[in-house]
Amino acid sequence: MIWGQLLLSLAFLALVLLAQMLDLPFLPALRTAFREAMMPEQNTFLSENRELSKFTEQAVQTLTNTVQKFMPAQSQTATPETAVRQTHAKAQQVPSGAREESYLPSFAICFPLAGRACTETSGYGWRTDPMGGSGSEFHLGNDLAAKEGTAILAAADGVVRCAGVHSSYGRYVRILHANGDETLYAHMQYLFVHTGQRVSAGDCLGTVGETGNATGPHLHFELLHKGIRYDPSEALQNAA
Repeated sequence: MIWGQLLLSLAFLALVLLAQMLDLPFLPALRTAFREAMMPEQNTFLSENRELSKFTEQAVQTLTNTVQKFMPAQSQTATPETAVRQTHAKAQQVPSGAREESYLPSFAICFPLAGRACTETSGYGWRTDPMGGSGSEFHLGNDLAAKEGTAILAAADGVVRCAGVHSSYGRYVRILHANGDETLYAHMQYLFVHTGQRVSAGDCLGTVGETGNATGPHLHFELLHKGIRYDPSEALQNAA
């Protein structure tokens, strides 16, 4: 153990001499590490206080810190593995107008499917594109698979902001509630309400279908607060 530490110390001293010859920028830090490890008040170089161990540990840490400090920024991120990780992180940024966390309205909501006769097939957040596209996508709501024709109910009192057809949502309804909260219901078979209509919690908005980008009959349900989409899972769990 001692011989290994001694060899490491000699190698470190050689690095100091090389840094001095080449005028490397981290030479002062190396000198400081050596000087602090060899302070006069220490009893002996190989005493029970581990002065040699202390010196070798300080040397390695100082060398690591100083080299990283003076390395060009691009060289620190130039490895293929790091580049792939950065590209993946960039691709996984949450879309504008959405948040990853849950949100609970200040008012009670009604479960949006009659009898709760459904199965959640896709939650909120990142998922593999179900339409066969490459990579992943950020899913903005919860998919609740149900029998075609199942009644879709308004989650709370409000005004129908939009009832129409969308290229992705298919037939859908968007309702404005109190406090800037909104709910959205998509892939509907039929629409029973119109834009501007006032609805109450539990009113039938239409029926479950598979219009738009859908792989089967289901309700795509979204929850928004002041125009920002949030995970509706907790709100659905607490729904009456």
